[in-house]
Formats: sequence, C-alpha cells, structure tokens
Amino acid sequence: MSDIEKAVFEWYEKNYNTKPLFAKSKPALTPETSLNAGKYPWARETGDEIMKDYFQRFDVDSSNFNFISYWPYEKGLLPNLLRTKAHKIPELKPKLLTIQMLIESAKAGRWLYE
Repeated sequence: MSDIEKAVFEWYEKNYNTKPLFAKSKPALTPETSLNAGKYPWARETGDEIMKDYFQRFDVDSSNFNFISYWPYEKGLLPNLLRTKAHKIPELKPKLLTIQMLIESAKAGRWLYE
C-alpha cells in the first residue's frame, strides 16, 4: 500500500466512515467502497463537504470534477408530470464514486475521471 493510498484511507476512516444509524458496526473500507451509491450513500450536502475537504487536503486539482455527475439533482416532492417542460428534471443515474478513484486522483494530483 502506497503512502497516498494509506493517507486517503486514514483520512476517510477518521472523518467520514461513521457507524450508520441502526447498524452494529462501521462499514468496512475497501477501494471499491462507494461514496454516492450502494448500501450507505452520502447525501449531496455531505458529499460536497467530503469532496471539498478531499481536494484541499490532498492538493488535487478539481477543475475536471463535475459534482452533478456523482450527485445529480433530485426531483423533489413535485413530480415531473406537474412541472412545465422548462422545469422538468431529467432522470439521471449518478456515476459511481469510489475510494479507489480518490486514491488514483490523489496520486496524479488532478481529478482523473469524468
């Protein structure tokens, strides 16, 4: 395990890998652990906080990072059926965001995925 890989795991484990409500233990971290999908996805607001902290802490250039690709807009309470055509929100599936992507981008010093 490289120093950067270890640092990313330790940072995420210490700051964001908390025990979910009603769970017996914290989720096990692996390179495939997803931040935005799976059993314990982060809400948009927390995802934004995590990614801002990540880019700053690991000095990763975020200019290629598109937050909406990983946490797309949600439809909310008003269904698209009742919205005007201009205000309809498209149904978008989020791209998967994993710990491995954070590690590889930290090694490169820039966001590698899009």
